[in-house]
Parts: sequence; structure tokens; C-alpha cells
Amino acid sequence: MAIDELVQVFLDESEDEIRELEAGLIKLEEDQDDEGIINRVFRAAHTIKGSAGLVGFDEVSNFTHNIENILDRIRNNDLKITKKLITNLLSAVDLLKRMITASAEGEALDRAEIENITLVLKRFTGAGRPAESPRQSRMRSQPESEERVLAITMKFRPDIFSTGQDPLMLLRELADNGDIVETRAFTDAVPDFYNLVPTTCYTWWEIILKTARPLSDIQNIFLFVIDENNILIEDISSQYKEGVDLSLAEKPIGEILVEKGIVRPKDVEEALKDHKTTGEVLVEKGKAPREVVEKMALAQSQSRKIAKSSTIRVDTEKLDKLVNLVGEMVISVARMSQLASEFEENTGSRSLQGASASLERISRELQEQVMRVRMVPVEGTFNRFRRVVRDMSFELGKKIEIKMSGTDTELDKNVIEQIGDPLKHMIRNSIDHGIESPEERKRLGKPAEGTIWLKAFQREGNIFIEISDDGKGIDTEKVLEKAIEKGMADPGRTYSDKEIFEMLFAPGLSTAEKVSELSGRGVGMDVVRKNIEDLHGSVEIISERGKGSTFRVKLPLTLAIIDGMMVRVGTEVLTIPLSVIDKSVRPSRAEVKTVEGKGELVDIRGDYIPLVRIYELFNIPGEKTDPTDALVVVLQSTESRFGVLVDDVLGQTQAVIKSIDKNFRKIEGTSGATILGNGRVSLILDVHGIERMAFSR
Repeated sequence: MAIDELVQVFLDESEDEIRELEAGLIKLEEDQDDEGIINRVFRAAHTIKGSAGLVGFDEVSNFTHNIENILDRIRNNDLKITKKLITNLLSAVDLLKRMITASAEGEALDRAEIENITLVLKRFTGAGRPAESPRQSRMRSQPESEERVLAITMKFRPDIFSTGQDPLMLLRELADNGDIVETRAFTDAVPDFYNLVPTTCYTWWEIILKTARPLSDIQNIFLFVIDENNILIEDISSQYKEGVDLSLAEKPIGEILVEKGIVRPKDVEEALKDHKTTGEVLVEKGKAPREVVEKMALAQSQSRKIAKSSTIRVDTEKLDKLVNLVGEMVISVARMSQLASEFEENTGSRSLQGASASLERISRELQEQVMRVRMVPVEGTFNRFRRVVRDMSFELGKKIEIKMSGTDTELDKNVIEQIGDPLKHMIRNSIDHGIESPEERKRLGKPAEGTIWLKAFQREGNIFIEISDDGKGIDTEKVLEKAIEKGMADPGRTYSDKEIFEMLFAPGLSTAEKVSELSGRGVGMDVVRKNIEDLHGSVEIISERGKGSTFRVKLPLTLAIIDGMMVRVGTEVLTIPLSVIDKSVRPSRAEVKTVEGKGELVDIRGDYIPLVRIYELFNIPGEKTDPTDALVVVLQSTESRFGVLVDDVLGQTQAVIKSIDKNFRKIEGTSGATILGNGRVSLILDVHGIERMAFSR
């Protein structure tokens, strides 16, 4: 593997490990006795340290070692978890992110910041402290009495290199933790040159190590290889006196020579008859049948191989290319279906139509499977907000607990990446504007600690994400007052709560009493809505005074391929996402009304909805202008319904979304385009854009 590829693998893996480290530290502050969390964050730090050393990022490795030391003290109950400790560790993790990025891009590191934070971390590890525990004092005054001698056997699986581990790195780490008295490499399994596979590990080692480090430190070196390999660590301190191995006195010379690698095992077969594997001893002593032992050994080996190879990391760029190819295939299949239909009409033969239908079914199944590969749980995104809630509540002097549900709900990776900032802004709003101070909450009869809920769930082919709080809710009177002051509302008009909530999404509207780093600049909610609508989603607000607020975000499962309905307006074929279509009707003359100042309305079973003439909106020559002769497709927006007038409904299709603003320009009221089976381009309508164009002018 090239060094650049190795660095990229490290960057990908370290991003996951840092996310695990950060989320674990936040959870650890909430539950200090959870050993599972402690072990997870320790493993994350240990992995980053080892992998950084493997790619030559020595400063990153050394810095992470300080974090690991603190986490090890926490594991051993030598260090109490405090808010100050977690705050310093989180600051160290922030610096670690920047160090990894700088090292990968070859940029200079901020030495002063690294030294300052390292100094702070070393205080927690006990470095430089004048006061020492009795055990530490004994170690310093009597170092020899605390030293131990360990016999370490390292036998690795042949494909150890493919897992990113390097046995030589483990040997170097052992040397950093003590003095290697003796090393023996067993090379009997190395084949001749013509049969040698460079990526296979044929060698295993026996090491005698003299160290003053705790046994747990040595065990931690093998933390990520011990389950998949044969690692044995034995304390043989009692066999040594004044540096001499007393066990040699009891062994025959032949056995000693073989152990030292001086002679071959077959030269002293008689001396090695008692040195057998555990399985062989159990068989010989009648403790277990030979066939059972062999069967279990084979099953264990196969199970480990399967477990290790059950997942694979795929480059995002490769995955995106695969999705694009599937999209092109869907377009080709649509073209094939149209040609088959035309062929059937001309010849009456149905064989081609049957083959086309089969190909279309396979295409859809393949597309669904590829889309599933892009789906990732929202848990990673949700966990990032623990840090936001912790830091911001601390800054504002509030007590806030964050709760989550539906974290296993999956969403398209591209949607996940783009939804993070809008969700973060809404959470900050809940903390800043929603949750009251502990004193005010007590006065209102609420618990001093506020709560923010993050919920995710799937419904009707869409993903819903809700951010809720148990704060004071939205002051509609205050919002309306600000809106009137900004000229966004009429002073004498009565507005519903929903209409007032919609005003919060207007640019420049803020109810904050003073401008701060957190809020009050009137920038944010309008951008939040725009970002969500760019993802073909929507956002709505639900709030009750004194009880709290909920921001509900509705998102599509994927951005690549959607189910759509083709409609005709004049000579143009437009595509409407199925997810926003309620129904289509041909109204009678009595059901079409014209209201002065409000335009046309259509009576849909007693519900009057606005009518939008698409041909007027897009300046397209329309064929049918009379609603009773045309069709009205009823669309469901975030808060309201409206109808669009079309000449005809042509049927359903799988629309592969193509961006047009990169090569042409952004067309208001559309979210892209798709290619139809006959090769023509069809614009995909954006319900929110249509709503703005029709009713905001």
C-alpha cells in the first residue's frame, strides 16, 4: 500500500475514532461508573496513537499518548472524573483534530498550543507533582524491587498486515516500556523464495522483557491484536535472581539449545516430548476426544476469518460513481421500456415488452440495494451534538440534559453530511431561547435541569428529525411585535400561531434582547430553512407557551433517485415528486371560485385550496386554460396545500436527479432535472419553490 493511501486510511479511521472519543468523554461526564464507556474511549485513543505512529505522525502519536495516560489512570481508578478534567480532555481532542489535519497537509503545527495543553495534561497524569502516593514513592526509592520480568509470546495470524497492524511496531513499543533482555524470532514457516507471499506473516516471536511498568500497560500494547492472534504474557519474575534465569538449571542442555535456537527441534526430539499444545495434552489425558478438539479449532479459525471480513471500508468517491452509473442505467432502462412499448404497438409482439419489464425490475432492485449502501445511521450526527449542548449550557449557566431516540434510523450519507449545520443551529436556539435558567425553572415549578430531545423516525418514505425542549416556548406576541417593527406584518391584522411561527424564518428577524456570540444577529433560521429545502426537505415549528417547542424536519431518504409523476403542460413534460402529491382531480365549474385579492380557489371536498397555473408561472404556452377541462394536481407543502393546473398526467417514473445550475443556471421553482425515456429533459418541480413563486409576490 502506498504511503498516501495509508495516510488516507488513517485519516478516515481517525475521524471515526475521534468522534468515538469525543462522544465517550461527554457520556463519561454523565455516567462516571460506566466501565464500557471508559474502555471505549481508551481504545479510541490507543488506536489513534498506534496508527499515527504507523504513518509517521510522531507528534500526533506522542500527544495522544498523554491523553491515553489520563484515560488509563481513570480506568485504574487512580483519577477522579471532574468537569474540569473532561473540559481539558475535550480541548485536547480539539487540538488533536487540528494536529492530524496539519500533519496530513504538511502544515506547521502550533508548538506553543501543543506545549501548553501537554503541560495541562501531564498535571492530570501526575507528572511533576511533588506529592506522590506511597506506591509511587516505593517505586522511586526501590526501583529494583518493583521491576518484573515478563515472557511474551507473539504468534500472529498470517494476514496480520492486512488489518493495519505491524508486529515490528509492537516490538518497538515493548522496547519503549522496558528493557528487552532476549528476543527470539521463529522463522521455520518461511517458505522458499518462489513461494514467498510478501503480505503474509510467517514469523512469530518470544521476548523476555524487564520492566517497571504496570502489567496493564504491557497488556494495552496488544489491545487490538489479542482477540485475533495468539498473545501470551507470563510474569516470570520468580525465575530470575540478580538477572540470571534460574529455570535454566532445571532444564536439559538439549532443551536449552532448542529454546535458544541453536539446534533444530528434530535433533532433540526426545527432550521435547512433553512440550505439546493444550489440545494435545487434553486428548492424551482423556479430557476431550481428538475429533472434538480438532473440530472446535477449525470452527474457531473459520469464525474469526468470517467476523474479520464481514465489513469493508469503501471510498465515498467510488460509491458516488457507482450511484451515478446506476442512475444512468435507470435512464437507459426507461429508454428501453419506451422503445419496447413502441415496438409492441407496431408489431403486436409482447416478447420485447416482457424482457424490458424484467430488466426494469432488476434495475429497480439494484438501485435499491446501491441506495442502501449509502445509508448510514443518524447516531454519529446526533452524538456530535452532545458536545454542543455541554459547552453551550456551561457557557450560559444552564443545566441541560440531552436525550436521543431513533439513533439507528438510516439516512443517505450526503443528506447526513449536509443536515448537521441546520440541526446544530436549531439546538443552539433551543438552548439559548428555549431552556430557562435553573432559578427561573424552579420558580415555575419545573426541574432545575432542562431537557432537549433528539428524535429520528421514518414515515411514509421520508425521515423525520425532531428537536424538542421543555423550555418556555415561543412568545408569539413578542415575535409579532418584532415582525411589525421590521415591516414584515400588518399592525391591525390577526395572525394564527402557525403564521407567526413562519415569521421566524424571515431574514433579519430575531427576538433576542441583545446581540451575543450565540444569537441576536437575525441570521440563521432563514438559512436553516433554505439549507433544508435544498435537500428537498421541509421544517415546521410546534410550540406551546410554558411547555416547550419542537422543530420538525422532514427529509427524503435519498437525493439521487426519486419516484415521480410526469405531467404535461403544453409541449413540456414536468416531473413532480410523488412524496408531495396528495391527489389529482378534474373540478366542476361550481368547484372553481375566484376571490378578489386572493386569486383562484378550488373546492376539494369542502376545503378551498389556492390554484396555481403552471403555464403562467413558467411562461409556457399552455394547451388547456379551463380548470374543468384540465387536471388539478394537489400538492402538500409544509403547512398548506395548493393545486397546480396541468394539461395531463402521464404516469409514474423513476427520476434520476441531475443538477442543472452547474451547467446552465438555477431555475426558480425547480430542484433539478431528469432525462426521460425518449431522451428529453424534464424539469423536476420543487413544491417549496413553487409556493414561494406563487404566493410571495
